[in-house]
Amino acid sequence: MADEPVGPSAPIVSVRPGRNRLAEEDRALQAAKRERKQKKKQGSYGGYDQNGGAMSGGGHAPIDDDVTILGIPKDEMTDNVRHAIDTLLDEIQHLRAELVRAKGHEAYLEEQAEKDRMLHVMRRRAFMARLGLAVRRTEEEAVHFSFVYVQVTNAQAVRTGYGHGALESLMQHAADTLREGAEPGDVIGSLENSDFGMILPGTTLEQAEAKASRILSLLSGRTFVWQGESVAIEAAFGDCLLAPGDSGEDVIARAKANMMARQDTSAV
Repeated sequence: MADEPVGPSAPIVSVRPGRNRLAEEDRALQAAKRERKQKKKQGSYGGYDQNGGAMSGGGHAPIDDDVTILGIPKDEMTDNVRHAIDTLLDEIQHLRAELVRAKGHEAYLEEQAEKDRMLHVMRRRAFMARLGLAVRRTEEEAVHFSFVYVQVTNAQAVRTGYGHGALESLMQHAADTLREGAEPGDVIGSLENSDFGMILPGTTLEQAEAKASRILSLLSGRTFVWQGESVAIEAAFGDCLLAPGDSGEDVIARAKANMMARQDTSAV
């Protein structure tokens, strides 16, 4: 065998080749780590980490490799399958959001159909249905409900003196005041002519009278300007408790009779 060349023409060989190999492996490992970090930042795993697990914040529950997902065993959970599942879950979330929006819009339309567009309280038909529901709850659940009947007593005088436009403005201001004085859960409705009704859930007759007196004070202190003149709101109220077996008309008649009795008492 010929002697290997020595001197300047000989190849350069490390005296500790093991250290060179470790250095190369360390550089490769660091490069792989940098690549994984970059992919995580760019979301290139589609919601999964490099080991196939769900990344935190991806919006889906983590996938356990020890169980099947949607009937797909672990050994068939390829990157393409994971991507398809992620896409499917995103689509499900989108459809759920659309359903929530659709239901919200439907509820909005129902509410608008029930409300008087000028007064922004419930129309009489819808209010009477709600009053009937309150009576049934009184019968079946023993829930206490009070009813307050409110009448704008100077409505006809305002119409005669200022016209129909002034009457509409009077009723709008009265409805606004009732809404301001109401509490969450109270139901306000427009009855015939210049009358309003209020359903007060979970209240005794004493509590209803106290609230009605406070609202009457708000109404009496409310004025508006019509064609340069100040017009005041004049009102009266009556109340009663809902009882099992009542009809809506029964409730209104009792509260109206209570209002007439109050007016007779105050006139004495």
